[in-house]
Amino acid sequence: MVMHGTDRKSVLLKVYRDTNMDKDFSILSKNRDAFILVDLEGKIEYSSHACEPLLGYSRDTLHQITLNKLFVSDYLNQEQTFFKGREQEKLDNFDAQVQVIEGSILDVNVTSIPIFFEQEHLGSYLVIKDITSIKQNRLAMEREKEYHALINNLSRLSEKQATAGQLAAGIAHEIRNPITAIKGFLHLLMGENVGNRIYFEIINSEIDRIEEILKELMVLAKPNKQKYERVNIQSLLEQVITLMASQALLNNIQIETQYNFTNTWIIGDNNQLKQVFINYIKNAIEAMPEGGMLCINARPLVGGKVRVSITDQGSGIPEDILNQIGQPFFTTKENGTGLGLLVSRQIIKEHKGDLIIESSRNGTTIHVEFPLFSEQ
Repeated sequence: MVMHGTDRKSVLLKVYRDTNMDKDFSILSKNRDAFILVDLEGKIEYSSHACEPLLGYSRDTLHQITLNKLFVSDYLNQEQTFFKGREQEKLDNFDAQVQVIEGSILDVNVTSIPIFFEQEHLGSYLVIKDITSIKQNRLAMEREKEYHALINNLSRLSEKQATAGQLAAGIAHEIRNPITAIKGFLHLLMGENVGNRIYFEIINSEIDRIEEILKELMVLAKPNKQKYERVNIQSLLEQVITLMASQALLNNIQIETQYNFTNTWIIGDNNQLKQVFINYIKNAIEAMPEGGMLCINARPLVGGKVRVSITDQGSGIPEDILNQIGQPFFTTKENGTGLGLLVSRQIIKEHKGDLIIESSRNGTTIHVEFPLFSEQ
């Protein structure tokens, strides 16, 4: 009787199995080491006793199945006879996943040892080890690295903010002294009615604006003592919108408001809260140079908070820039300082609020959340 190549290898593997497994000539321990023998078609020809508690299958069951019934198919080659990207003729070590009998997935490490007998390659030993705890440790270490990286990033950000504060204090101090002198002499000239009074009033208003900018710089260096009181959020927003209405009109922008509450209060410094919303509305207007709709929506949230959302129809903020917004001195504006958004973020934080920025090609939405006032 003449045997074909496949049949001959199958017979030889059975001879090898009977010689080395059943007669305890194996270098592996049947009771301690979980291993199987597979032929070139992926059929399991032998399994050690240690496979039963590890995999949950009886040895008799294992001997009736193929690799694709035991291992997750994503790890197998197209023919489902061996592992994807692995050569069965070579010694190899890799991770995979087993479908245990309870229906769950087990992370395992596999050592593949080729079987050669009578100068023929017949199949492989597959030594299987449970690496669930090892993988959990790896994941814990990766999370630990991510945590330390986050702490380092926050530390660097804090250092930059401290530097920004020191620089801001120095700049504000150096500018404030000459501005005070200029303003004093201007008032003398105005009192003497010398020259065109309209020019004097324009100069005086611009000096006032410079002083407001200096106050903004000083918030970075040493926050002003806040005057906390009950603030009606709808009334506050209406005041800010009134201030910004002319700028919106000049830029062909329509402001639409929607308040999903009545008589809602928060606790905070009225002027600082105005500054926050002025900054964000101003940025929204500048994001729409061709005009458009600016929507302001305010509504209560579950958990005793109120959210104010400011949405523009600009071109959006690229993701790489979005992650840098609010960092000291970072700005995309030609004449910007990057301090406005930093100050706003700091004010929100001091009011125990949260800031969320969402952006796409269709526009950007700034969500600002504050705790609601409770009399209890």
